[in-house]
Amino acid sequence: MALDYTHILPTGKKNAIPAKYLANKLMFKSTRALQADIAKARAEGQVICSSTTGGYYLPADRAEIEEFVAILKARACNTFVALKSAREALGQHPGQQSLDEFLNQ
Repeated sequence: MALDYTHILPTGKKNAIPAKYLANKLMFKSTRALQADIAKARAEGQVICSSTTGGYYLPADRAEIEEFVAILKARACNTFVALKSAREALGQHPGQQSLDEFLNQ
């Protein structure tokens, strides 16, 4: 079970805490260990936003969640584009989701 970040992280993107600082504060051995715990917390249902420039935070409102979702979708699209060419080189496996299927969700 992951930490409960609802009592640790600040609310609002403008108050985000950098990963390195947060990892030290929470006594993780590395930022990767923190990232793994946050991934686990997200999988457990906690809504934890992050930005590449600010760090981790709890969303202040719906708009911050929507912005975070849009950023994640853009990252996923870029990953799918790279994956598409690699799969084409290998031949796509039956039953795997295509980029078009992902974008139309």
